[in-house]
Amino acid sequence: MEIRNEQGQTEKEFLEAYDDSRYRHPSNTVDMLLLSVIDRKLSILLIKRRNFPWINTWALPGGFVEFDEDLEDAAFRELKEETNLDSSIYFRQLYTLGKADRDPRTRVITTAYISLVPQENIKNTKAGDDAKEAEWFEIKKVTKNLDCNKKVSSIVMTSKDKDVRIEYEISEKVLKNYIRKSSKLLSKERIAGDHIKLINMAMDMLQTRVAASGLLFSLLPEEFTLKEAQDVYETIIGGKTDTRNFRRGIMKMLNRTGHKKKTYNRDSDLYSFNPLYEYLKEDL
Repeated sequence: MEIRNEQGQTEKEFLEAYDDSRYRHPSNTVDMLLLSVIDRKLSILLIKRRNFPWINTWALPGGFVEFDEDLEDAAFRELKEETNLDSSIYFRQLYTLGKADRDPRTRVITTAYISLVPQENIKNTKAGDDAKEAEWFEIKKVTKNLDCNKKVSSIVMTSKDKDVRIEYEISEKVLKNYIRKSSKLLSKERIAGDHIKLINMAMDMLQTRVAASGLLFSLLPEEFTLKEAQDVYETIIGGKTDTRNFRRGIMKMLNRTGHKKKTYNRDSDLYSFNPLYEYLKEDL
């Protein structure tokens, strides 16, 4: 017996009679946070917008999702159009922003993706049809003040080639059992729209969970030493870490390849990342 709803319709009849014009449709976009370690400095890719809104303002690469297009396919397409990077880049979904008035054109909901890209993969980065320029900015997030009720940090992005500096103050205030975050522009140059919120989220994720999330290994060759992994990790977090604790923390994610590499006149073991590590049963 077919299942029918309260109106006596089968699923097929319901779908045939469904009128999607009863509801206004928001637009959907994708934004990409591409980061790399370039000359031992954490860097983020920004594009300068070619048109309104936020014309001539630096922004994250991204664009509108076509009606019959998957979100990840849209991210790869926009990436190719605006930066000339292709779908070999690995993405991880970061967050969705949906404030009703976040875009002056119409109601726009955006889904952001984050990726760490090896330096050797970004040699062909250039602006595409929808961007006036594409540029890698060194990025830092530094804590300025911290107590039990509030944390104040600064995010600074600098482009050596363009002599551009963008700085925001990030305030994180404790309100009962949650944290309210806000930002204040401190420089002449700014980031388009609310993209600073996504950049701040990305920096928090990198500085606290870049190894645990597996993104760290996107910056490493297929086989690497533990010292190479730690060097990249310390560049991302902007400081030193305890070697013993770091290695104990990542070993559960790695496979020993059986190969070795000559480093400092000694043979070091080579490892590879195992993306299935979360599913393995281990006594940790």
